[in-house]
Amino acid sequence: FIIGEEAFSKGVVQVRGSLSAYSHSQMQDAFVGGLCVIGLMLATYMAGEPKSWDFWVSLLAGIAVLGVVFFPTSRPPDQASSGVCGSPKAIGCSAVESTLGEHRTALIHAACAVVFIICLAIMSFLFGLAEVVTDNDLSMSSGQRKQGRFWNPVLFWTHSALALVILAAGAWAFWGAQLGNLKPLYIGEVAAVWAFGISWLLAGFYLTAPHRSKPDTSKPVPPDIPGPSATTDAGEPH
Repeated sequence: FIIGEEAFSKGVVQVRGSLSAYSHSQMQDAFVGGLCVIGLMLATYMAGEPKSWDFWVSLLAGIAVLGVVFFPTSRPPDQASSGVCGSPKAIGCSAVESTLGEHRTALIHAACAVVFIICLAIMSFLFGLAEVVTDNDLSMSSGQRKQGRFWNPVLFWTHSALALVILAAGAWAFWGAQLGNLKPLYIGEVAAVWAFGISWLLAGFYLTAPHRSKPDTSKPVPPDIPGPSATTDAGEPH
């Protein structure tokens, strides 16, 4: 968003107070379009397994981020000074803000953002739980027993740590300190999104989420045994 605003803006570009603030900037279309794509992907990518926790948490995350889009945050001061949303002179108001009011819309936006961040943390925890050996996995078909509590301990602890980072980043967004020109809300949002992105990529790369019983590779698959050779009409083998 910063690079895009730098490319399209003729004035001085500064880091905004939050990611949501870009919905009232020249990057509005990119912000809305990008989050809509992310929301639809989160809401549907587990649609084939509706009985799993992964599906419901991801669905809620997708709905929440769509709420972030369609219930925008408050306008920046230069736009807010033009008038109250719903008045003829108001600048930068969406149809929702004009109908519900800017303050009420911003409250819904904040609630959706909180739900979204919490769901991201839960999803990362679920990615980690996919590495836990369950009771069904303990006894394998070959009669051997899986040693250890995790399929991949590194992935388990990595996903768990990233989930804690997401929660900590969400807390920093509300109660953290400002670092230079970076406001705590912006820092928290960016850190949470990046942490979940890493967790998501790891789960996708190793194909470890949602939880599925790992295949039993201790018993080799016998090679195909060719059957009797076919014969021609004259009784001669091919």
